This record gives sequence, structure tokens and C-alpha cells, in this order.
Amino acid sequence: LAYSGGLENRPGLLRRLERHGCILGNGSREVERVRDPALFFGFLRRAGIPHARTWTGGAAAPRRGVRCLWKGIRSGGGVKVRAARPGDPRPRGFYRQELLRGTPGSAAFVADGARAVLLGVTEQLSGFRELGGRGFRYGGNIAGPPERLVPSRAIAVLDEAIAAITRRFRLRGLNGVDFILSDGLPHVIEVNPRHTASMELLEELSGLNFFDLHLAAVLKGDLPARPPDLPPARFMAKGILYAERRTRCAAPEPLARLGCRDLPVAGESIEAGHPICTLIAAGRSRAGCRRLLVERAARVRRLLRAGGRRNPRHDPA
Repeated sequence: LAYSGGLENRPGLLRRLERHGCILGNGSREVERVRDPALFFGFLRRAGIPHARTWTGGAAAPRRGVRCLWKGIRSGGGVKVRAARPGDPRPRGFYRQELLRGTPGSAAFVADGARAVLLGVTEQLSGFRELGGRGFRYGGNIAGPPERLVPSRAIAVLDEAIAAITRRFRLRGLNGVDFILSDGLPHVIEVNPRHTASMELLEELSGLNFFDLHLAAVLKGDLPARPPDLPPARFMAKGILYAERRTRCAAPEPLARLGCRDLPVAGESIEAGHPICTLIAAGRSRAGCRRLLVERAARVRRLLRAGGRRNPRHDPA
């Protein structure tokens, strides 16, 4: 079994699956440990790895004036993240994390349990309002040359962080680290011990099959000699388009012709706040990719309002 999605939130289910066959990736023990906020952020603090300050269990609340978030121990995609007000009692199943000013990002890496190789860096789109995102909801990624997304010293810090995390938690195969780029440094906020949503963009930019890298690391202990080469002036972006009101998709074919992915089924009713599809854009800059995502979001919404009958090639957008 090779898994993705939110199975890192279900270590008990992974243990059951392990009794039936081989897990190609991180097993229940690795997942349970690296997703334990007390264990994980305690390690980052001792190792001197930049991270958002985090308070778990019965730890004393931070001093007044420190802006914080409540984050679910078992969650994904920013769904459960919300502001933590001073004096709030800790909700069951949540921990408190400092809200840092900066740009959200993610780093993809492949590991063999002892060593790790950085595969790429992306800017993470969070609460992308033009696409219907709200709060801290995951909205997509923008991938491109790492040196045009983060400073060179940030890449060096990420290299050191993924190496240390891999050694400590014995991670294998494809993994992702989420961070906030604040004051030029990546501050770790979470680890996803499996294939992540940003990797399809890095695959297309590099021309590599990341699942092949995953299997080579897990089954043979083989890692790439160096990070993949990415085109110096090409960016790719994916954006999750959320429904602003209840929406029905008459036919997915017009959306497919626009290059959309993760398409709804014909006739499917999509509730407000739920994802409609994934938009893809390519350009020579991050700003250009963002602009294209917004334009394509408007075009898809027009198609949906028209019942999917309009030919996108004749759409004035």
C-alpha cells in the first residue's frame, strides 16, 4: 500500500493495514511520532530548527500580545485552523501555535530513513479569496525555481531541517514540510509524512516521476544525487476553486477543455464552501500565475452559471 491524502491522521487505521501487507512509505509508528506536536516541536526546539512556537497539552498559555492559532492534531488542508483568543480554554484535540507574519510555503523531499534530498519548494496559497477560499483553508501552490521563491539561506535551512527531521523520525519516501517564510527564514509549522498536493507541479516542471523516486527510496534506499533541475524562468500553479453557493455541474467536459483537474461528476451538487475543481496555470512569474488562476476561476464560474453549455474557446475571458 502506498497512501496519500489524510491517512497520517489515522495511525490506528495504518496499523490495521500493516497487518495485511507492506506499507510503501512511512508506517504507523513513524507517522504517529512525527505528527505528535509535543514530540515534534520539542525536537525542533532542541535542535535549533526555526519553527513557529507551539504550546501543547497543559502547557502555560503564551504571554499576552502573542497572536496564536488553534490547530487540530488530526486535521488537514487548514480546515480546523482558527484564531486563538487570549484566555480561550484549549479545545479538545487542538494545540496552540504562534501566528507568524510571512509567506506560507512548502518543501517536498524524499528520504531513506537516514538521509533526505530536497525536491522543490512552493509558495502555498492559503485563504485565496478570489477562488472562494476563506480563513486558512488550503488554496493551492505556486512552484518554480527555488531561488526565485525563497532566499538562498532559506534553502540551506530547509536542507538542514529535512535532514534532521528524517534522522530523528526515520522518515522514508516522499514527505512534505510546511513553513512560514518570516524574516527571510523558513519557520516549520507542520510535516506531512506522505505524497503532498504540491508534488504534481514539481513533477511537471522537473519531468521526473516522483512515485518512482518514492519507490526507489523505500524499496532500495536509493536517493537522487541532487535536487532536480527546474527551468529558470517557468512557474506552475494550482488553485482549488471553492463554491461560493450551492452549485450544480451540468457536464465536466467544458471544464476539462479549460485544463481543470479533479472534475465534478455531471449533475453533481456542490455545497457552498466545498471544492469544485482544481485550476492549473503556467507563466514566467508568481504574479502571472496568480493572475491566471483568478481569470480562470471567473471563467469556470461563468461556465457553471451557463450550465456548462458555452464553448470555452468562444468565451471573451
